[in-house]
Amino acid sequence: MADLGISHAHVNHGSVPTKKPLTARHRLQTMLHGAIFTAAFLFVVAMVCGVVG
Repeated sequence: MADLGISHAHVNHGSVPTKKPLTARHRLQTMLHGAIFTAAFLFVVAMVCGVVG
């Protein structure tokens, strides 16, 4: 391989955003949104299949 003079430790240094740890509130909110989305999707599927309505 060609030596380009770039050490691997400094490749993409500064361009990668640092990830913040998820707070409990953010995790709970994400789970709640996922549950609501899943429930709505299942309701629409049930309506299309004729189970509800």
